[in-house]
Amino acid sequence: MDLLPLALRLRALTLAFALAAVPLCKASGPTPGPATYAFGLSLAAGQNGQLFTLFTVKVFEGAVIETRPLTREQFIRQVQGRTFSNANTDAEDLFRKHGVKACTLPEDSAAMGFLTDCSTLDDLWRLRFWEYPLAMGEGSRLGKGWSEKPTIPSERQLLLLSDYGIKYTTDICYGENMFRLLRDMGDPAWVDNYRKGY
Repeated sequence: MDLLPLALRLRALTLAFALAAVPLCKASGPTPGPATYAFGLSLAAGQNGQLFTLFTVKVFEGAVIETRPLTREQFIRQVQGRTFSNANTDAEDLFRKHGVKACTLPEDSAAMGFLTDCSTLDDLWRLRFWEYPLAMGEGSRLGKGWSEKPTIPSERQLLLLSDYGIKYTTDICYGENMFRLLRDMGDPAWVDNYRKGY
């Protein structure tokens, strides 16, 4: 009897058993879920002439793996659920859901429609600058910013912003953190603390 084919069969069986056992040896812990989409913003200037940038972001295991810049109008319409977005597939008014009052009509409003703008976005530059950094027409002023330094928040202010996911002005604040930041910016006590500290 030829022992070579028998040895090959035994080796094949051993390999088959080893491969069948691989799933049992898998590391324990939660299985990573699928990537999700969210809305985000950055205090870095964008290509559209804004002093901030708005995005939809793709997030996997807590890290942003893809960004798509949005215009202000696209961002507002998608967050309100008036235009399809991967970050708002249920077409909810996410400003209302997250309590960003400056970007929603009062609940008792007869129209119960949508605001066409979000005034809180007008204040995003204030988080980074102490004066409006772009040239204005003669006699025009947008007022003072909230930053303690000319072109970047102070260390204390960056510490406050880090609670929203912003450690550097180029970081992207997204998802719940972004809506919480937009909501908190409408609170005068929060703004006072950001500007001067308590």
